[in-house]
Amino acid sequence: MPRQPRLKGKGLYHHIYAWGNNRNAIFKDTKHYKQYLDFLKDYTSYYKIKVIAYALMKWHVHLFLFDPSGKVSELMKCLHGGYAKFFNRILSRVGHVFGERFNNRVVQLNNYGLWLSRYIHRQPIEAGLVKDPKDYPWISYRVYIGLAPKGFLAPEVILDQFGRGKDAYQRYQNFVLGVEVGPVDWDESSDLITGDEKFVKDIRGLINDKDDEEFDEDLLEVLSKRLKVKTDLLLNPTGRTMRRLRHKAFVMLQKKYGLSATQIARIFKVSTMAVVKVLKRCRY
Repeated sequence: MPRQPRLKGKGLYHHIYAWGNNRNAIFKDTKHYKQYLDFLKDYTSYYKIKVIAYALMKWHVHLFLFDPSGKVSELMKCLHGGYAKFFNRILSRVGHVFGERFNNRVVQLNNYGLWLSRYIHRQPIEAGLVKDPKDYPWISYRVYIGLAPKGFLAPEVILDQFGRGKDAYQRYQNFVLGVEVGPVDWDESSDLITGDEKFVKDIRGLINDKDDEEFDEDLLEVLSKRLKVKTDLLLNPTGRTMRRLRHKAFVMLQKKYGLSATQIARIFKVSTMAVVKVLKRCRY
């Protein structure tokens, strides 16, 4: 199984999301939500990672984090590992609590981060649990509208875009409850990097050589989902149909992610010339 998306680097904003194993519940009682938040507070403090926003849903979680020192993977290992041990112990169960390694996308702050916070805070509305997110206790929304102390949360990077004090609270509330559509369909997008074209290019350039193998696996998984084909078949296609899908993957990597023929060749373990020939020939 290829790894789930893992983009690492200093000074990046991350949208982290994870589901329960086989889509089973990861929270079954109030004390479960509280314990997860306690872990989140403790581990983000230890790793000096800021929590911008969060939503804890019965079957999944969303976290909006700022990672100044490239420690988000270590954080998530401790957070979900610790919570899984707690959950299994208190329910006298064994087995995985989370169904996969956490999903992760790097997000450009400003406009994209703004809409990500709205998406996270609207989770209970979209799930049909409440009509107003302030009535759902396990999201950070109440902090954003002045109804709860911020605690370990760092909402300023979002709220400051709405002004100061009570006016900012009201404007943010109007923003979340409004009907305007943002620049990204967060449910459908499988992009590892979310932002404008320059941001995507710049972040891709920040990936260190030591992280290339992991990043390659992330891209392969994204491609397999989009093309609805197993990664093994993309790497080792059999028959004309599979080869055409792999060629389509080459084109996607070049056009959408800005990868060079050499980088694509490395991912698929083929010669650069083979990739160049496909890119010249294919038009999708």
